[in-house]
Amino acid sequence: MLEYGYRIERLMAEDWVKPIENSIEGIRRGMTHFDGVEFDLRLTTDGELVLFHDNHLSKQQIEQIGGSKWTEDHTSEELAELGISSFSELLSNDVFANAWREHGKVACVELKMPHPNSKIAGSVNPRKRGKHARAMAKLTDSMLNEVGLEQTNVVIFSFKRRFRHACARANVRWPVAQLQPSIPEIGGKRMKRILAIPSFMWLSLAFHLKHQQSVGAPFLPCGLEYVHGYTRHLTLGRTFGLTGYTSRRLNRLRQGYQLYVWPTPIAIEDSLHTLGLTGMTDDASPHTVTYPGGRARWTRWASQPLDPEREALLRDADEEDHVALVEEAAREVTPWHELTDIERRGFLSLWRKRWSWERDIDELAEDASPNTMPWEVSRLIGHRGSGKDFK
Repeated sequence: MLEYGYRIERLMAEDWVKPIENSIEGIRRGMTHFDGVEFDLRLTTDGELVLFHDNHLSKQQIEQIGGSKWTEDHTSEELAELGISSFSELLSNDVFANAWREHGKVACVELKMPHPNSKIAGSVNPRKRGKHARAMAKLTDSMLNEVGLEQTNVVIFSFKRRFRHACARANVRWPVAQLQPSIPEIGGKRMKRILAIPSFMWLSLAFHLKHQQSVGAPFLPCGLEYVHGYTRHLTLGRTFGLTGYTSRRLNRLRQGYQLYVWPTPIAIEDSLHTLGLTGMTDDASPHTVTYPGGRARWTRWASQPLDPEREALLRDADEEDHVALVEEAAREVTPWHELTDIERRGFLSLWRKRWSWERDIDELAEDASPNTMPWEVSRLIGHRGSGKDFK
């Protein structure tokens, strides 16, 4: 058996160059190389959703098309001149759409709010910004309804305050989550971090987790700072981590409720999976087959799951054998959508016991099919497709 992601990977491996973040090529690559993708949407002046992260254009981009520096102040045609694709173009890409719809993959769709100085939804008027958020949510919901997805294939989230309220008013029918900590749209990277400090410090990870559960979010989008590094000690409440007793405390708290941790540096990726969490990675290179700790890297934790024997083989292999073993696994391991119901149930039972999930196996199995998985499952997600552009 030759799995679809393996075929693409082999063709790209020798002279592979990372695709641009949020590009169709990058998102398509992330969807086949990982268990799913995260990407960003913005709303243009002509009412189109486009794939772009930043709220402003670069100097070179402004020189090319002229006009305002704020992304939302342009039409989709103007942004297309810069190589910025529309959401509708992505949905019409067969490789991406088929993997999303038929292979149990997930897409995390982030709706980005405009800078307060932009003409569209400018100022800090909450009503004006709320109206913009509702328009984005309603359009996103409508377009997703045409793809043929299941509820466990997608989640819509945003940093916007009261985002769930905006989605409810827009009658969004897809799962919704609130990104934490809250980060405003104003300022540069350093200023954003400073402005996010109060939100980060005053509300604990335990609070965020329980709150997201209570409002029906499928998982908690969680900043890395809550579980790794010295910053995890700065929040109110108990400390949680990725190793030792603080990791066991985290799993006792969540009982299978999933955390999507962003960003996920390659150095902690293996620790996240060992703990049963989900990571958003920026490393989609086919050449990255070894973790810094020496273990072989496997990138489809859920959509092409490894049995304990194969896991042990990759864990204990010598580094010089990693490339051959990863390629062999890509050829031979059965992907999720080709497993039998009994085999899928077997993996869920294994993971439930390993990571102390609360729901019983029958409930979990009801959420499992060739094209769906329970939200409890640990996955590796491609951040902005195949990783962000480091500028």
